Amino acid sequence: MSESLTAQIIQLELDDALPLWRHTIFMRLFKVLAVLCIPLYVTSVYLCIDQGIWYMAVFDTLWYGLLLFIVFSHSLADNTRYIWGCLLAFFVGAGFLITVGPSGAGMFWLFTFPPLTSVLLGAKPAVIAQVVNAVMLILTGIAFHYDWLPWPVMEHFSTVIWFVVVINFLVTCAIVTQSISFLLGKLTHSLQSTLASRQATVIGLAKLAEYRDNDTGAHLIRMQQYANMLAKQRLDDENVPAELTEAFIKEISLSSILHDIGKVGIADHILLKPGRLTPDEFEHIKSHPVMGAKVIDSLLKYAPKCEFLLMGRDIAGGHHEKWDGSGYPKGLQGESIPLSARIVALVDVYDALTSPRCYKRPFTHEEAKEIITAGRGHHFDPALVDSFMVIEQRFAELSQASLAHHSASYEP
Repeated sequence: MSESLTAQIIQLELDDALPLWRHTIFMRLFKVLAVLCIPLYVTSVYLCIDQGIWYMAVFDTLWYGLLLFIVFSHSLADNTRYIWGCLLAFFVGAGFLITVGPSGAGMFWLFTFPPLTSVLLGAKPAVIAQVVNAVMLILTGIAFHYDWLPWPVMEHFSTVIWFVVVINFLVTCAIVTQSISFLLGKLTHSLQSTLASRQATVIGLAKLAEYRDNDTGAHLIRMQQYANMLAKQRLDDENVPAELTEAFIKEISLSSILHDIGKVGIADHILLKPGRLTPDEFEHIKSHPVMGAKVIDSLLKYAPKCEFLLMGRDIAGGHHEKWDGSGYPKGLQGESIPLSARIVALVDVYDALTSPRCYKRPFTHEEAKEIITAGRGHHFDPALVDSFMVIEQRFAELSQASLAHHSASYEP
């Protein structure tokens, strides 16, 4: 496998996978916050109006409206959500502190600002958040000293006491924030190592097949991209299977390259035969899904819950099954064939048709499309064929680009 090919596979979703846990934390935390803040918002607005603090009622309304927007808007990038989510904690804390004083909820919200920033944005932004908090509290203390703030009278409370509170606040907040940053750094490093190890395992397994078949390298890249495209389109169509999720798409984009791993068990004189296979030879070729499933199943003994290996086993063992039950090795029918295998079955046939082989010319995209549509409900899942037809031009573009690159690579 060429270095560029390996790089393309390794790049698969690595950068996108790392922020996944941040997105999950943000959505869970802020959706709960949006619900819990309903009584808080109503109570706060009522008290502000009752005490004639209209500007705080307006401030609370704007704050809660912005909270709902960053949680439920589909147009915002995740990083924008995180920035605004962290700033909301700061603004509500500063607002309450300036208006009500240290006896209100402001100090609690300000305390959450740096740790939340560390979780959502990273260690360096968290340091900036701590500095912002420090400046805010120092300026607030100065304003309190000169009676510029409308705080209620607090007996025996002085500027000295305020700055003692501020020092303790900043120290404890820094301890919590730095601890979180350190642990998240270790988590990120561990996640990167896990993803890299996982992808290296898949590449190593796929290379076993490539060493037996010189066409496999470019084929793996196309399979990866075709499977990703088709799965994404099926997710956008009607009656989406429950198992088809964003996580499923990430897994199939990687696991699809394991579909022909069973070819390692096929004899060279059969696998590399330039002409038509005899019936006995074809029966031997038909054993490669069983061999592939066994290879991956042996790995699952050491990692029984590994999602990409579980999907890889389904794909390796089922990508030659047919929707009407006439496929092999088990003669599975309809939805009893794993969805991942049904997706790979379609894209594997498309790539086999449109790729040159020593025993045939490459079919045109239109010819391949006709064969796939003719197989709707027989060879292929009807819903997947419909999804394929929506994006068939993208398949054509990828096929032509890959073949052009392949031809250029072999020019003398």
